[in-house]
Amino acid sequence: MIDRPQPDFPPLAPERVFALVVGIESYRVGTDWDLRGPARDAVRVAQWLSGPAGVPEANIRLFLSPLPVPPQGHLPEQPDTSALPAHRPATGADIEDALLRELPKHDGDLLFIYWAGHGYAGDQDQLLLPFADASTTPIRHLDLDSALRFWNSNKVHQAFRRIVSIGDACRLDPRTGTRSTFGRNDYGEGKPVRSRRTFTLYASRAGMPAQNIAGGGRLTEALLARLTGLTLDESIRSLPDIARLVHDDLATGGEVHQEVQWRITGWDGNPLLDTGWPEAPLGAPRLDEQAWAELRSLLAGPDLPPEAYNAYCWAFEAAGCVPPGPVLPAAEPMAVVRDLDQRLGSSTRRIPLPLAFVGYLAARQSDGEQAERLADWVRRTGVRLGTDAIPAPPAPEREGRAELHVRLTESTTEDAFLARMWLYRNGFETLWESGAPVSLAAVQQELVHQLFEAPAGPEVGRIEFHVPEILLDEEFEGWPLPTRGSRQGEIGCTYEVVVRCPEERTHQSGRRWLRKWAWYRKHGGRRSDAVLSLAGSTPIDSGLADRLGADGHPVCALLDRHTAPLHDRLEVLLDAGLPIALWRRTGRDGAHNPASACACNRAEDELAVVLAWLWTAEGTGSPDFDLGQLPSVVRKLRIGGGPCGCPVGLRLGLLWDDPEHRPQTGSLS
Repeated sequence: MIDRPQPDFPPLAPERVFALVVGIESYRVGTDWDLRGPARDAVRVAQWLSGPAGVPEANIRLFLSPLPVPPQGHLPEQPDTSALPAHRPATGADIEDALLRELPKHDGDLLFIYWAGHGYAGDQDQLLLPFADASTTPIRHLDLDSALRFWNSNKVHQAFRRIVSIGDACRLDPRTGTRSTFGRNDYGEGKPVRSRRTFTLYASRAGMPAQNIAGGGRLTEALLARLTGLTLDESIRSLPDIARLVHDDLATGGEVHQEVQWRITGWDGNPLLDTGWPEAPLGAPRLDEQAWAELRSLLAGPDLPPEAYNAYCWAFEAAGCVPPGPVLPAAEPMAVVRDLDQRLGSSTRRIPLPLAFVGYLAARQSDGEQAERLADWVRRTGVRLGTDAIPAPPAPEREGRAELHVRLTESTTEDAFLARMWLYRNGFETLWESGAPVSLAAVQQELVHQLFEAPAGPEVGRIEFHVPEILLDEEFEGWPLPTRGSRQGEIGCTYEVVVRCPEERTHQSGRRWLRKWAWYRKHGGRRSDAVLSLAGSTPIDSGLADRLGADGHPVCALLDRHTAPLHDRLEVLLDAGLPIALWRRTGRDGAHNPASACACNRAEDELAVVLAWLWTAEGTGSPDFDLGQLPSVVRKLRIGGGPCGCPVGLRLGLLWDDPEHRPQTGSLS
């Protein structure tokens, strides 16, 4: 600990400590609010209070809203709900009753508040914490700062002299995201009690996200580690110094960047607000006024440039640390740059995050003149600020990778199609054209010829089938692939296989398709609102396509949870313009194909398992969901040994229709 004078508190008796501990993972507002970890963290804090700290269990009010326990191995470890300690539901009525009416009646010395879950910053940077039963606009929530003012007033029993509040939650601005708005809460605080002393620890600064790692909050993990070996009295007296040490733990280079903020009122006898931590001696410089003035003209306009999310993530990689969250911090380009400029990046590299961000945008800019202007700004600003060299962004994903594209077009001949094949390396090169309608068996033979006898073969990593709607039921992934001699496998076990439906991308559905893909390029595939699980209760009607196509998101649909025929589900998604969809393969008659299910016959939805596996970065336990992994993951799941460990793989169809990556379709003849 830092050597500093301690407050002149009498020794703290554990039996005179009362606590309110909250962990919310499941919210009534919708499953896209689901979190993994807050309930586990709240239980750990309650166990620290009742264990090493010695606080009587009767003095601890525990409120939980846990998610259902996932199948073992699919998501980070979560406490079994049957084994959770006694707790109450984390609803607004229960929590407000305990905090504002029940606890103030007790005779105690210290109130300890801990909250883990979603959090937002109000217009005065106050911390807004949604309750588990939040469902409508305005979102019902606890205004933590207003509650603390209530506890610091004469509305609360005079015996309480100290209050500790710890919020392991984001402090995002709800106006820049997709969340609903918040109303105002006023808990009727009375006159301030000047002798009270309050310590508040936020997991992040206003407008910034907090981080989870391995299924728990980084703030909670670091805080509990620092409290190990200390008595309750030592812990409470040393909280300002512990907060500084926790800040250093979270700001270590190479780790997820996160800045805690603490606020003290009367703790050492004088009000004190931590308004900023000193920059690391080797930290990156901030942008100067000249840089801001020049950049405003280069990034003018409210719209995010393409690949803004990828540029944001890569800026942290270039600076030697990890991105702070799965979504962009703002919806306007200059606001994203301001967010980056407020962060220190790595303590070992003098690379300002905004320069890396703009450098990535320059490398992906299709307008050559604009690309040069952005790159020139990065060069000149770096020289003026004395930064380390800004590394070159990685080459676009498709560069250096070969793909084989197969286009099938309906003809007047029954069960025969016009066919054409292209090889893509750095551009599209025509390989073969049928000239006349041919059967699918003939296309299979020509595909094998192109893979093993023509120059394309060994380099190909993906095969894309451009097909009419009637062929979406064809299991292209199961087409035979010679392995050795007369032995055969399936192309879907060796190559990434996706299907596309270009003939249906016309008129209004075509415009929606382009808009949704543009949204995906800007925001990436890590946002929860990018994916829709088509539930069985959703009516398949003409209005569904209009509702799904109204906005840039969702861009991907999981089709396993609906009883309607697959054709009807796909038709709605094509009308809505969704470019990505995932479904279990069926037989040619539309019935469920038993071979499409894994051998362990799990009862739960298979596509939900796929999504859970993606959410944990292919089983690693790191929360890193990315739609871009789908083609690769579908191939791995087909091979077997997926999230359930079943040796028989899942047989899935994947629609992956990229409007920016299409060959010319004019005939050679």
